[in-house]
Amino acid sequence: MRFNNKELVSLAHSGVFDKEGPLLMKDKLDGLFKKGEEYQKRYLRLKGNLLFYFKDKDRSVSSELPLGVLVIERCAVELDLESVDFGFLLVYEGEEYTYKFQAPSEEERDDWIQKIHTASYECLKMQLQSLREQIQAKTGRDPITQPPPTEFGMEFETQSGNANDDPALEICLSCKDLPNDINGQAPNPFIVLSTIVPPQQTWIQHSNTEVVEASNDPQFLKTIGFGDKEGVDINMRVKIMVYHVKERLTGTMSQLGHAIFTLQDVLMNVEMKTTLRLVGPDPLDCGTVTIMAWVNDTNLSLSHAESGTSPKKPAIVRHRSKRVDTLRPHYKNIITRTFRFDTTNGDVKLLVHEYMGESILTFDIPMQLLKLWIEEEKHVLSQLQDIGQLPLEYESDQISMITVSASIVSKYTDLLNKLSSHQGPCFKASVKKADKDLEFVPLNLHLQRMTVINEEKNTTGWYDMITVGAFTAYAQKYKHGGLSRLLSQLQDSYSTENNTVTNLSVACDLVNSIYDLKMSISKDCDSLCKVAVNGTGEELTAMADSLQKRVRKLVEKCETPLVQNTADEFNRIKEEMTRSSKKLSPDSDSGDNTNDGVPNGDVKPGNNWKWSGTDFVKSSSTEPWEMTRLNTEAAAMCLISLVDDLVLNKNGSLDRTSWLDEISPAVSKMKSFLEIVYQKILLIVMFLNIKESRGNSRLMHIVRYRRDVCFSHALTTLVSGFVTKLTTSISSEDFLKQLQEIGLFCQFEGLLSCHGDEMGMIEDYCVAIDDLKFVSFQFVKTEELDASPTVFQDGHFKSGAFGDFHRHCVSVNVPLEEEMFSKLPTKLQRGGKVPVTPVLFNIGINEQASLADKIGDTSLQERINAENVAKVFTYLDNYEQKLGSLDKGKSGQGTINDLKNKLHYNTTTKKSKNTDVLKLASEICRKIHGIRITSCKSAKDRTSMSVTLEQVYILQQEHDLASHVFTQALDCFRSEGVRRENTFKNIGSRKYAFNSFQLLYVPKLYRPPNGTYGNVQG
Repeated sequence: MRFNNKELVSLAHSGVFDKEGPLLMKDKLDGLFKKGEEYQKRYLRLKGNLLFYFKDKDRSVSSELPLGVLVIERCAVELDLESVDFGFLLVYEGEEYTYKFQAPSEEERDDWIQKIHTASYECLKMQLQSLREQIQAKTGRDPITQPPPTEFGMEFETQSGNANDDPALEICLSCKDLPNDINGQAPNPFIVLSTIVPPQQTWIQHSNTEVVEASNDPQFLKTIGFGDKEGVDINMRVKIMVYHVKERLTGTMSQLGHAIFTLQDVLMNVEMKTTLRLVGPDPLDCGTVTIMAWVNDTNLSLSHAESGTSPKKPAIVRHRSKRVDTLRPHYKNIITRTFRFDTTNGDVKLLVHEYMGESILTFDIPMQLLKLWIEEEKHVLSQLQDIGQLPLEYESDQISMITVSASIVSKYTDLLNKLSSHQGPCFKASVKKADKDLEFVPLNLHLQRMTVINEEKNTTGWYDMITVGAFTAYAQKYKHGGLSRLLSQLQDSYSTENNTVTNLSVACDLVNSIYDLKMSISKDCDSLCKVAVNGTGEELTAMADSLQKRVRKLVEKCETPLVQNTADEFNRIKEEMTRSSKKLSPDSDSGDNTNDGVPNGDVKPGNNWKWSGTDFVKSSSTEPWEMTRLNTEAAAMCLISLVDDLVLNKNGSLDRTSWLDEISPAVSKMKSFLEIVYQKILLIVMFLNIKESRGNSRLMHIVRYRRDVCFSHALTTLVSGFVTKLTTSISSEDFLKQLQEIGLFCQFEGLLSCHGDEMGMIEDYCVAIDDLKFVSFQFVKTEELDASPTVFQDGHFKSGAFGDFHRHCVSVNVPLEEEMFSKLPTKLQRGGKVPVTPVLFNIGINEQASLADKIGDTSLQERINAENVAKVFTYLDNYEQKLGSLDKGKSGQGTINDLKNKLHYNTTTKKSKNTDVLKLASEICRKIHGIRITSCKSAKDRTSMSVTLEQVYILQQEHDLASHVFTQALDCFRSEGVRRENTFKNIGSRKYAFNSFQLLYVPKLYRPPNGTYGNVQG
């Protein structure tokens, strides 16, 4: 056995001993020449399972070293009836030597035997097992494997709160005159409720309240629900246990008192209110508890009242609207919580409901996008093949781009199949954020709704917030940064126009302009035929002039230097390839050197050859760009001359039927040339793309894939938020007019830090949000009750600073039933598009943000906030120009002008963790009917702190929440609200993933209450 001498000596001289005293112990004789053993005086000390013995020479042993120590394990203590009086033996298993002791009296001997017998670990283990069996026999529960709950708010969960239906009956609780603790301090009250329905014999834990700090007269904010849509058994007995929470972190509590009542006791009361006296463990006054109840739109039957009692007057029923019904078409697994708050006017109460649900679009929108992108990549492959073979300086990049597009098609097809077969909840948990099979699915996407009912005024307010993890390609990591950094690297490799805008960005804008002109000219052609039948000569002339101007503008676009120079270079390369191939293969025209369309030898003719996937093969000839442009102009002139003939003979003998027969081929020819021009311009820009991207094919692939992932997250979140907003605001004429005239406003709140991986997340996040400006919404009428939004290409390419010739803008068709569709403005009913104005404000709030402020670089956050302030101001100016002032003549604090000035000031002021920016931005967003979206890394911890704080701000500003319950309401939302369920859904624990060190650096208003956080694995 190994031991440390110093530690043993310390144990022998310190602390409390189980027993100590003098005994005679048979030991070796002292002295060099003395042999044998005899009983000698020894001083013994028993501590735990260690028995120390010292010399006894009539002096203190406080400083002496012990002669030895015996470990009381695997040994037996027995009476010694043969050697001496009052003797006992210590016999060890497997050893021949026996330790012998003699006590001064029989009582002392028996006491030593008892103490030594119970000192061993084996004896203590047997005692523990015996006590364990006794407790299990009395309670029916093993105290070790099934311990009673000790952590409030974690083990106690409201049964009705996890249901998709509102409870049939709810109660709120308050206490009065609770006793102080032993130190004379006011208690921290906490109530646990248990229920039993006769003839059941066992109480079942039902729910709990929040903890109220230091109060003898607590008013609990969380309400308790009973029953469901089928009703409630009013004979249910409810036991209220009131505790004083001594330590929130450990959940240490002591009982103050309890009371028992039945639901019938409350329901049969005229005011649906009753007060009970608490019965404590001691015969002392423990205070009272008051129960107040209300019914949630359910007709409760009182037929279960005890027989023999006379009928009583029906109770006053307090109703609430079932707000959860409006969520069910778009959300699943809806969780509800209810609270009751005081206002500044103490007689008025606020009934507050929290809802949280999973969007049914979480997987649907990513799958639709993958299908679109697969088709886009196939189109890119077709264009790359249509270009034909290029010289060696371009050929490797062309083949590399073909390979990249083919790999994307394969990868996206595989991911689409996996998402299609997905089974499980309608959200991606934070523990799966690195799962590459779910990479295109947004992280932890939920709606959080708060409804507020003022019982005095009978008014209701709705407040929706979307919570989602940051739009980032987490599985791709951040070794080389996020999207904005990668796109900047890619842009630096491109040639520029006047050293400002890259040629590819100019080309994307140009293609979009040509697409718009193509669509406008096609529309003019159709309108021309209609006017020719029923219109006047003036209308025909105006239509012809419009058509001519647009065709002229189209030709001018096609003659821009970038297009012309690229087309000339492309034609020159093709001609050189043709001449080179003819010199090397003079008999190529006779067909003697070909075999099944594939040239013999290693030389491939450069004119009109396509890549087949393994080699270049012969394709049909193509028309020169100059000829295409001239043919388009000629077709337009031909069409206009026919119109002129009709106008000149408007009052003559011209046969309109014959004229229409003559003009129809001209219109078809015009449209055909328009399509040819558009396809040719796409081919030219594709060649420019190859030319500009030389050597960057791998980086282009990384950027495109990463951008697709982030955009999938952003679009899914936006569509979920818009569909919800539309459902709640369809009856608001102001909101619908705003959609028609200005478009949708969407404000994103980021809580990411400019440090470590989160810097890369911000770089992904800001690009994904900026890409939402390429999204528009349209409305379609439907008769299907469960129709979902559909995503489709709108014909334009992503343009701007980070233009992308491989990705189109998208539109989203939102299906509406006849009742809702009829409320839309006429323009929107006819297919008008709703543009999107996305803005992002980001403020880091954790310990990494402190590092970034002290030793890092927060310039990205500052630039993002400054740029988005300008976007907000532009939208507000546009709003006031088209719809009038939002302030409606008001001035002072809380007006739009006041909020604008404060937001501008706070974004230009250098201040660490300036969360006022987020508060002001959210207030502006609500005033202009925008969509609020909040994100951190996983939308679980920091996001929970932010949305709960926003809810309390709303209650304070909009509903006159009493100032003295501000902190209590904030803690109540965070400890008993739906956000605790969100953490459980993500990581299997109802704790926020903060530790005490991190909270030192988190702003005070963003800190969770004690007992709701800790180190968790997830």
